Amino acid sequence: MHKFLLLSIFLFFKITIGYTQQPNDKAENKNIQQFIQIWGLVKYRSQKSITGQFDADKVFLELIDTVKKADKNQFNQLMIKLSKDIGTKSIVSNQTYPKSKLINGPYLINNVDYDWIKGKSYSSLLKKQLEDLSNTINHTGKHHYVPEVFHDGDLPNEAAYPNYTFNSQAMNLLTLAKAWNAIEFLFPYKYVMDKDWKEVLAEMIPYFKTINDKTSYEKGVLMLAVAINDTHSAAFMSPGSMQTSNIIFNVRYYPPFDYKATKNGLIITEFLNDSLAKISALKPGDEIVAINGIKIKKWLKDRSSFLPASNDAVTYRELSTSNNTRGDVFAFSDLNGNILNVKVKRQGTKINLRLTLLDRKEQQDIQIIQDHIKREWAQEDALKGIETIGNDITLIRAGNFFDQDIPEDKDMPQLSTELKSKKAIIFDMRKYPQSPGFFGYYIPMLLGKKPFRFARYYAVDLRQVGIFKYKDELDTYMRVSDNGDKPMGDLYTGKIVILTNEHTQSMGEWFTMMLRQFNNNTTVMGSQTAGADGDVKRIALPGDYQFSFTGNGIFYPDGRETQRIGIKPDIYFEPAIEDLGRTTDAHLQRAIKYIREGM
Repeated sequence: MHKFLLLSIFLFFKITIGYTQQPNDKAENKNIQQFIQIWGLVKYRSQKSITGQFDADKVFLELIDTVKKADKNQFNQLMIKLSKDIGTKSIVSNQTYPKSKLINGPYLINNVDYDWIKGKSYSSLLKKQLEDLSNTINHTGKHHYVPEVFHDGDLPNEAAYPNYTFNSQAMNLLTLAKAWNAIEFLFPYKYVMDKDWKEVLAEMIPYFKTINDKTSYEKGVLMLAVAINDTHSAAFMSPGSMQTSNIIFNVRYYPPFDYKATKNGLIITEFLNDSLAKISALKPGDEIVAINGIKIKKWLKDRSSFLPASNDAVTYRELSTSNNTRGDVFAFSDLNGNILNVKVKRQGTKINLRLTLLDRKEQQDIQIIQDHIKREWAQEDALKGIETIGNDITLIRAGNFFDQDIPEDKDMPQLSTELKSKKAIIFDMRKYPQSPGFFGYYIPMLLGKKPFRFARYYAVDLRQVGIFKYKDELDTYMRVSDNGDKPMGDLYTGKIVILTNEHTQSMGEWFTMMLRQFNNNTTVMGSQTAGADGDVKRIALPGDYQFSFTGNGIFYPDGRETQRIGIKPDIYFEPAIEDLGRTTDAHLQRAIKYIREGM
């Protein structure tokens, strides 16, 4: 996601809401920004808040209107009282940790930034109290607003306000404050975001002040999700969460075909049915390179500004129809009609054609789309979780192997023998793993691998929230048997090939890292993964929403980053245009060729 995308979002909203910041607004917005920062510091670092004696939401709602109108002296007095009331007189730490490009030390400190405390508008007393807060050490081992178990997803004690109607400026600003500070203190990858997080806060305050309905509210939260450059934040767009996506994205019209979006064009893979294919001038394999006279790169850029993603690979994934459970076709959003003039590249020749889209206000068209999506998913579901290819290769599909597919304990030795008898094992990680226990526990046991640390895992340090601490415990990385189970026999030394692409995300990336280090004969084959490796954290927001983000830091054993970058393949592979419309799996066939021919 490029920096100019965020700029375009903020400019768009300034234009659409007709907002011009006046001098009084500027002072008010500065007060709001400083209050949100101080409030967050109190929430996550003060002893009273840590022990559950500070109702953060209540305090915010009680103070925000007074804060907005306060002059410099009044603001300082309010914040001094707030700091004093929550008790800054606790043990503080003077220990510092060096920041490093390679994250291979005991702490991940790159996010820590308290320079704002030195602001000229703060009095000496307030600065001292804030500095003490930033250095406070929590010795309780618990935190009222942070999960005690490092991999738990839901942030505790956050009210959801399910009946909220989106028309209170104070509550809307609380939404901004809650989400912004969750990222400020609990998101390990804040330091690799495109835009400085403090700048995002300053730019979002004017917008959140103008929210007055569900659509503008959801749009504001979506803007925050985009700003953190984290694929996990796209969970906000799921059908059970976001309710006004049709308005925000305006996806009324739907193409008569599936397609894959790339930086060069939209590649048609197959039509929704034979009838549509017969009446269309376009064909599978055609690459749409311009729409209505607009080059495809700009066309897609204009339609991706509200798509949360860690990297461009995910942006193009979201613009495509592959694994499209929502029926979204963002590449065809914000259209005025169902007729488009398209320039198509076909076998090296460019031709101009007319494209007629389906209309999702027509029941017949809706039925065509739904029938096609059902067929697609039925085909995906029909794939086996584990199967043999020839006599020498076992294929295990992470997205199709479920807990109920795990054999009985008595059958495990036989499965171990069968797997080890093969020349190679292919692990298909192109869909989200459905049986974490099988990959994290049974696969190592079956293949004779003892539990090992295959990454560097950093979880929030409850002693110093905002800092992340390296987890050395072996069971952080792999399940350690509590009943005496041991690896079965010798380590498997055959070839292991792991298939990855932009759909390899989170747990898929985690297990890819594990499998890659299984033996000295492993190969990752594919393209850039989703770049969102680590457990998800979720904070409840007013209106009964969840704001999601990656909550723990995952790095290679040598300290190299995986966030946004993804898991780099050993052999790069993407299907050619002519392979995309075929029923055969070109990626899998390439892996088989590599195993059998070594090339």
